[in-house]
Amino acid sequence: ISCKGFPLQAGQRWVIERTNAWHTRGFKKLAICTERRTRVIDAFIALANAIIITRRLIRTAWTTHRWDTRPHRRP
Repeated sequence: ISCKGFPLQAGQRWVIERTNAWHTRGFKKLAICTERRTRVIDAFIALANAIIITRRLIRTAWTTHRWDTRPHRRP
């Protein structure tokens, strides 16, 4: 929370807020956690992070690298 008189940062989010939003948006298991062991929870979070990064890399590669014989839509 910023002090009174400072402009709001409407376009920026904190890194942890953005990460939590990614986790709760795509992975309901992380939002409703019923596991007791922290190792299992950490494994779920690591797997979710790997999936998020893989999706982002595929999306970036798909829009960045183009060639003539590439199909027009994603598989």
